[in-house]
Amino acid sequence: MRIIEVRELRKEYRVPEKDPGLAGTLRSLVRPRHRTKVALDGVGFAVEAGESVGYLGSNGAGKSTTIKILTGVMSPTGGRVRVNGLEPHRDRKRHVRELGAVFGHRTGLWWDLPVRDSFRALAALYEIPRPLYRANLEVFTELLELQDILPVPVRQLSLGQRMRADLAGALLHNPRLVFLDEPTAGLDLNSKAAVRQFVRHLNQQQSMTVFLTSHDMADIEGICDRLIILDRGRKILDDGIDRVRHRLTTSRQLIVTVPEAADVDDVVRTVHDGTAASCTVLGRRRVRCEFDRASVAVPDLVGVIMRHHEIVDFELREPALEDIVQRIFQWGSV
Repeated sequence: MRIIEVRELRKEYRVPEKDPGLAGTLRSLVRPRHRTKVALDGVGFAVEAGESVGYLGSNGAGKSTTIKILTGVMSPTGGRVRVNGLEPHRDRKRHVRELGAVFGHRTGLWWDLPVRDSFRALAALYEIPRPLYRANLEVFTELLELQDILPVPVRQLSLGQRMRADLAGALLHNPRLVFLDEPTAGLDLNSKAAVRQFVRHLNQQQSMTVFLTSHDMADIEGICDRLIILDRGRKILDDGIDRVRHRLTTSRQLIVTVPEAADVDDVVRTVHDGTAASCTVLGRRRVRCEFDRASVAVPDLVGVIMRHHEIVDFELREPALEDIVQRIFQWGSV
């Protein structure tokens, strides 16, 4: 079932033009001129219920404009938009009851109320049945470690604490779809991990659909299965993250750990003699093998090493998603 459907989405703005100099400024005041700026130019995509989608683009690519249209804050210039079967900007009251949204540093809680009272106010606003409210609050409190901050006024929370509280508050009413805009911006490593784990848990266990924008590729990798990338208002990529990796990169790394008494230089020689991989010593017990997926198979590489050396542990590393996305932006298309 499609929860988001976007076809030929277009958004234009009228931007005032200013003539240089004093005379030009006066002319602009008397007879203002405008030009048309295209923020979205024929964007189309569909999101199925239960998907987790990363929506990426450089600054000015059209990400925020898309989010505003999908949440009903802004109307499109052209095209078709349906979210949960509704036109967001035409039926906003019904529309927002099915959504959860967390936008960076903007809180959806009441600044002077304790977190618990903010949650109760949201429960009344969304008319959440008491059993559902209590069940969700119990689960969210455990997953997000909210026990100590429930009696604390929102204004006294740290950024990480407030973001965790905001996430819980946005999802208390069991929305089918949640929009997350930079949900871990400014957070420490532990808070970032807690937010990602929580969102991923709800996506996988409750089939909550996630639409995420972030400049932090760890957010995308930790939460999403699919990428949509914009460039100057046009969609340039829409595919699963694993398929993107497989399509656009062939390099991989195998990190091998050998016993304390092993000779890592001999491991390197074994790999160089028996495979097309190149190796680097990382320490007394660890060796990094770099290879091309097309010419070296992981089982063959591990087999060559194990015929001569004992392996305590190994780790297969794929190319960093951030490097792949940067390459896509440089190409401008894929």
